Amino acid sequence: MSSVYGRLPVSGHYLRKRLRFAGFARRLAAFALVLLVAAMVIYRLGAIAPQALIGLLLLVAAVASIALLISAVGLMRVWYRGVDGGRTAMGACFLALLALFPFALVTYLAFVNPRANAAYTEALAPEGVAATATPPSTGWRSLFAAPTAPEQPSIVSGRRYVADAPRVFQAARMVVEDSGWQVEDIIAGDPTLPAAPEPAEGDLGISGLTGIPIPTPRDSVDMEAAADPLAVPDSDQYRIAAVARDLLFGLPSDMVIRIVADDGDTYVDMQSMSRSTGIDLGENRRIIEGFLTDLDTAMAGLETIAAGD
Repeated sequence: MSSVYGRLPVSGHYLRKRLRFAGFARRLAAFALVLLVAAMVIYRLGAIAPQALIGLLLLVAAVASIALLISAVGLMRVWYRGVDGGRTAMGACFLALLALFPFALVTYLAFVNPRANAAYTEALAPEGVAATATPPSTGWRSLFAAPTAPEQPSIVSGRRYVADAPRVFQAARMVVEDSGWQVEDIIAGDPTLPAAPEPAEGDLGISGLTGIPIPTPRDSVDMEAAADPLAVPDSDQYRIAAVARDLLFGLPSDMVIRIVADDGDTYVDMQSMSRSTGIDLGENRRIIEGFLTDLDTAMAGLETIAAGD
């Protein structure tokens, strides 16, 4: 008597090996990502020094690189040997790449931008700086080699508007307020003109009769200054000193915006310099380009309003 099971096809259950370190790599990559975010937030709050931030960032890069290496080896085993755990290894790889993305971005910016901490328009560029933009370094060797001399900063074209200086200053003031920059000083007129000589002792400096203006009460002056701290008298040139901070780390850049009337037109030039870093990764150039682009938009809006009136 033959068994009924003898006529069934042969079948079996195959055990697949599983990746041993895929879960560890995913936890390691997640830790690197959380540490990266925490380091940047703590630094923005002023709780750690820049040296401590650099140490934390190096730790993040090392941990994320280890997680990426483990996950890459695991994915190769999944592809070639059919080992189980590919989903976990893929998640670890994604988190590790996400943690390493800021470092790759910084490397790219260091490669395409000159190793300098300032940017200028043509008129405000110091002596010895070329009047055209310096081309980026051509090769990884020049990127990592120690420069024998500082590279020339970025040069950005200024703006010329067919408008009077007070109108351009009004537009620049709107852009500065919208950008949230900290205004340090505003000068109306030419700051290079010599000051009026002091009269000799006992000499009022005038002869004959003159009118005496009615003094303005101090309270009204203080109220006007508090209501509009950027208010200055109309002039043919202005100089605005402000401080801008980058979005990620809040590093300060000192800026000077100059507005000068020239033969019926008004020319705007600008300079921006990092205060605490020797290499700005193109941040100052982006600040100037962004300001001038916003100024173009503001001037177009003012011209539209003037045409409507």
